[in-house]
Amino acid sequence: MINPFLTGNKIYLSPLSKADISEKYISWLNDKEICRDNSHATFPNTRSKTIAYIENLEKSKDEVAFAIRWKKNDMHIGNAAMQKIDRVNRSAELAIIIGDKKYWGKGIASEVYQLLIEYGFDTLNLNRISSGQTLANKGMIKVCEKSGMKREGVLRQILYKEGKYLDAGIYSILKKEFEMKRKGKK
Repeated sequence: MINPFLTGNKIYLSPLSKADISEKYISWLNDKEICRDNSHATFPNTRSKTIAYIENLEKSKDEVAFAIRWKKNDMHIGNAAMQKIDRVNRSAELAIIIGDKKYWGKGIASEVYQLLIEYGFDTLNLNRISSGQTLANKGMIKVCEKSGMKREGVLRQILYKEGKYLDAGIYSILKKEFEMKRKGKK
């Protein structure tokens, strides 16, 4: 494993670094299919933009990002982040991109969300963790629900993609809900 930070069954998360920058990674953020439900692929991504993002991460106090790696071969298959970390209100948002399409539909997003939610509550002492998903992204809505998140509401026409405005649901889980889920209660 390459610098594992959080380890799951099929994947592990390592800190995202300049060593992770590859043409493949850069291309994920330009791929309209990969990015159909997020804000990427609207403006071109470049090597210099990717380097700047990672350099800013290293200084950031309100975001932590990880390379998602497949355990069997250490392949960098996507990224995940805990962003907008608010230490006063003890909240943060989750974001994920599975860039390598060969790994879609394998339960990776659920595993990543579980690892990040545990990290957020157990290590960062957060009280609330949220995630926004376009209403068309049924797979990620299932991931949120499986993770114990509840839909709080809808942000109407929050994202403009391919000539259409998209609505997004906001999902969240509170620490007390996570603790109850961990103990096997609903």
